[in-house]
Amino acid sequence: MAVLLENPIRSYAWGSPTVLPELLGHEPSGEPQAELWIGAHPGSPSFVAGAGRSLPEYLAADAAATLGPEVTARFGVVLPYLLKILAIDRPLSIQAHPTIEQAEQGYAAEDAAGVALDSPKRSYRDRNHKPEMVVALTDFEALIGFRDAQELARTFEETAPELFADTVVILRGADGLRELVHAWLALPEPEVNRLVHAVTQVARANRGRDPFAVVARLADEYPGDRGLLLALLMIRVPLRPGEAAFVGAGVPHAYLSGVAVEPQASSDNTLRAGLTPKHVDTVEVARVLRYEPRGGLVVRPRQCGPGEYVYPVGGLEEFRICRLELSDDEIVPTGEGPRLMLVVDGHARVRAGAYRAACEAAEPVELAQGRAAFIPAAERVTAISGAGTAFTVTPNITR
Repeated sequence: MAVLLENPIRSYAWGSPTVLPELLGHEPSGEPQAELWIGAHPGSPSFVAGAGRSLPEYLAADAAATLGPEVTARFGVVLPYLLKILAIDRPLSIQAHPTIEQAEQGYAAEDAAGVALDSPKRSYRDRNHKPEMVVALTDFEALIGFRDAQELARTFEETAPELFADTVVILRGADGLRELVHAWLALPEPEVNRLVHAVTQVARANRGRDPFAVVARLADEYPGDRGLLLALLMIRVPLRPGEAAFVGAGVPHAYLSGVAVEPQASSDNTLRAGLTPKHVDTVEVARVLRYEPRGGLVVRPRQCGPGEYVYPVGGLEEFRICRLELSDDEIVPTGEGPRLMLVVDGHARVRAGAYRAACEAAEPVELAQGRAAFIPAAERVTAISGAGTAFTVTPNITR
């Protein structure tokens, strides 16, 4: 049967003080609440409601039934994905995520250097990669991927030729974008301060023009920050509710505003390049970044059944996310394996087969807005009805 979950909230300075409390029906505390985590990552695991045990403990107690043989064979006794809600009141850091190989190397290097796993100076908190997607629940704004080097060179030359003279020469050379990013990330602090100040002045004088408009806004939030230089090179991506963007390994990105559902591989590896009071690791960012223009992928939902819309990404095994538009007519969602379900608006009723006997009727589970449930892999047939909108996440592996 489906089991209700109790899910932790992470509070960061960029979070909204009201969005998550309103979603969950709680009184706001006045503190920023940034992320709702739903899953089994050891950093902030969900708990089975009323059972006094974490979701990882629940999964491990009977992995064959909860996770299924396909998932355990591919990933081990772990839930391969994590689901979040992001409630963004202020821009997040410019960041990138590693490949699995880079994560394993980075994790081992920090272990060897004696950096504690809970240290604020730690960059690698697990050995996994972190491909992720944001599905907008409100109007959402992000910076994702780099602009074309030649396009940037023309813009800089037209706007401030004296300031950007050396920059234009680099951008027009072979592999110019990589060379420029490495140079800017390696600048000593006094030179960074001078360049950021000059770029800020140019951005504020050109607020009506991309890419300067976003940089001018970010400079108001993070004056003097090195990350403003990378923001100048990145693409602004606006999303309407229901639209999505996928971010793979090495793609620079920063989420600026809005509320979104975020499915991702189960990892907490975030390498920050700026726009944050948290640990910035420009050496590792330079190591993992990819420099092809327009590295982010805007994902269009595709209807895959009555009331069900999938957000497809090729070559991704850890997660497959679908949006359900609920009604009195039951939806039998597609996808197999362990399933998380989250109601973002309205309410839902989940009717799954009995835990050990799919042919045996089970009591339906009611989910209010903001509530989530886990449905074991052994439940081969699940029917969902209600009113509003929900999301389901399953692994994206085939037999």
